[in-house]
Amino acid sequence: MKTSLDHLPEAKQHELQCISTILRDTLEDYLQGKTGSKTEYRILKIILFGSHAKGTWVNDPENGYISDYDILVVVNKPTLVDEDIVWQRAEEEIGRKVTSAPLGLIVHDLEDVNNRLVQGHYFFKDIREEGIELFAATPRPLALPGNLTDAEQREIAQKHYDQWFVSANDFFKLYQYAYKESMINVAAFNLHQVTERFYACVLLTCTNYLPKTHNIEKLQHFCIQIDADFAGIFPLDSKFHRRCFRRLQRAYVEARYSEHYEITEEELKYLESEVIKLKVLVERVCQNRLV
Repeated sequence: MKTSLDHLPEAKQHELQCISTILRDTLEDYLQGKTGSKTEYRILKIILFGSHAKGTWVNDPENGYISDYDILVVVNKPTLVDEDIVWQRAEEEIGRKVTSAPLGLIVHDLEDVNNRLVQGHYFFKDIREEGIELFAATPRPLALPGNLTDAEQREIAQKHYDQWFVSANDFFKLYQYAYKESMINVAAFNLHQVTERFYACVLLTCTNYLPKTHNIEKLQHFCIQIDADFAGIFPLDSKFHRRCFRRLQRAYVEARYSEHYEITEEELKYLESEVIKLKVLVERVCQNRLV
């Protein structure tokens, strides 16, 4: 795996080292005073992948898109993956100190990563081949990837597409019913689910990987790495567009549980129009992958 960041500007190299340090320091702080099995928690590798690793990052704030720093953290125990407080604290600290690009963080344990590689999982295979190691607690490399035939890859992709494209359309029907019945919060939640499922459809069909998140902004950023046209869906180029997208983003939790959640019919109709564009784009991108 590569280790050099020489293709990046010095400022970005510094920010990536800052990200690596914060991730390790946050875990170290969390472990202070802990007992039992948690004292064995370790970060084994921190790997930069995606557009910054490949040298294809985008910085286009006028059109509302800046490429993430995509970071894979490999840990030694599956239970550490689920210690959300560690990763949330790290993300918050990184957000305060790293300002040129947002963070796209995923966390997996070493056994999981190696198993996926052996199975020929092409998302992790790409990371192994194109990623840049920012930190390694061990010189031991990740497992050698297995190879799936083109036919096997297409079969996996087709199954994902058949499941998730249908699921997204089913939730769109639920959205339409809720909107028609003036159940605005229910409609907002279901539209969020339509959006999430369309993004999941693209990611699984094209990469066989879906990060564990309901954050549609993060999912969108992963999709943009597959096709830049995804940056044109849900533009953030006006106050109205930004407000609409943020309310859709919050709908996953707040539309169900918060008495203070608000969204208007006008905002929902605008978001619906963007979701329809998203559907068309998802179908095109996935069908191209399945050819």
